[in-house]
Amino acid sequence: MNSKFDLTGKVAIITGGNGGLGLGIAKGLASVGAKVAVVGRNQDKINNAVEQLKAEGADALGIQCDVSKEDDVNRMVKETVAHFGRIDILFNNAAISWGIPAETMTLDEWNNFIAINLTSCFLTSKACFPEMVKAGGGKIINVGSIITKLGFGKLVHYAAGGMDHMTQSLAQGWGRHNIQVNALLPGLVDTEMMPCEGPKKNGLVDYIVKKTPVGKFGRPSDFYGISILLASPASDFITGSIIVVDGGVSLAI
Repeated sequence: MNSKFDLTGKVAIITGGNGGLGLGIAKGLASVGAKVAVVGRNQDKINNAVEQLKAEGADALGIQCDVSKEDDVNRMVKETVAHFGRIDILFNNAAISWGIPAETMTLDEWNNFIAINLTSCFLTSKACFPEMVKAGGGKIINVGSIITKLGFGKLVHYAAGGMDHMTQSLAQGWGRHNIQVNALLPGLVDTEMMPCEGPKKNGLVDYIVKKTPVGKFGRPSDFYGISILLASPASDFITGSIIVVDGGVSLAI
């Protein structure tokens, strides 16, 4: 393996890592040697994710945590350090999404979306910062959505997050600590949030696939490569970047 992509000895936290895209990212990082802490709210899903990772040879830890709550986040970081001894990589992947017309959305619904999808990224980044400084540097990757570039009438709460500019601001502020901060904007990916096949298949899938230049929807495994790149020394000169990973669908819609 090219040493630039080798994550042996590195420790990664993946929020929302107990399924879907987050679990895919965890598997990708583990495949090149990273130790992974998968974080989520559903303990059964956490246990299943850890079993899958360990079955593939990964050194994995599962932690239950509500990433919208500061005390929970601080505890999660402490547990990771207590178990693995350090933190080098953070993937802010936890998110929720479903359509609500703006005119009927309540303030409580709005605040809940912002807390889980955006405030959580601030809380986890802040909590991991001192551990990354101790480690001599780190990688933070914020996983957003191509919706933030396109907009969608019933996803005002999902598209308005502000993650892109937070990513760039953290990159500017923490670069002197050898911490690189970048964002990924996935398009259509087959996950529990957006099933692309089977009985729960979302009705928009076929339309989007027809519009997508590559002619297919994404799978979590499609994110192995970009995740490894942004978590590894190969990306030491990449920071503040907003990287679209959508099969080209944003070029066509």
